[in-house]
Amino acid sequence: MWLLLGGAILAADELPSATAILQRVLAQRAPQDFQLQARLLITRDQTRAVELLVRNTATGSATIYRAGADKLLVVQPVAGPVRFFLRGRGELLGAARLEKFAGSSFACYDLGLPFLWWPQAKLLGEERHRGRQCHLLEATTTGEPYSRVRLWLDQEYAALLRVEAFDERDQLVKRVAVTSFKRIGEVWVPRALEAAVVLPGPTLPSQEKSRLEVISGTYDTELPSDWFAPERFGPDR
Repeated sequence: MWLLLGGAILAADELPSATAILQRVLAQRAPQDFQLQARLLITRDQTRAVELLVRNTATGSATIYRAGADKLLVVQPVAGPVRFFLRGRGELLGAARLEKFAGSSFACYDLGLPFLWWPQAKLLGEERHRGRQCHLLEATTTGEPYSRVRLWLDQEYAALLRVEAFDERDQLVKRVAVTSFKRIGEVWVPRALEAAVVLPGPTLPSQEKSRLEVISGTYDTELPSDWFAPERFGPDR
């Protein structure tokens, strides 16, 4: 889950490493469980209600995205790879992680932000995004659905604001961006999150967009641990 909690502001003369910046972002984990009510604008003409359930423990976070019969579990451990479980399918591996959630432009992979854990990252510099001063990072990897991502990270709040993802041919294929935030209890969560699939060639339109909008939420709630058991998301029998 994309969060903004607020952290210590680095002094102007400090030159943080890409690793230090990403560690600040990953530290933005809510201490309590919370749930959100949202709507997913799949296209201009198609909208679905979505519920997000977020459980936080000492070992990591787990988020359930529920949109009718479409149910996705994203497990983000403090240490180890991010894992994805789709109701009726079980664990998604390899390219299957790029499956669209509820038919939207959001891939399951996008919702888990696994690139924040990629070990090969470098700081490209600074850049403003939507009026905010950001660190611009680039992370690369092998064996993942994306081969390279560019990340815009708010310098003051250590919040991820924008992602551009590239495939194995180094072609831009996805843009994901937070356009606004909303306070729920003690945490700030994205009020609006947009995903755009960049289509190849000169076709029009050049991208397909979806938007996830948070309407309301409850913080400091206790969610049953068994709801987040991966076996509940196994293949239908």
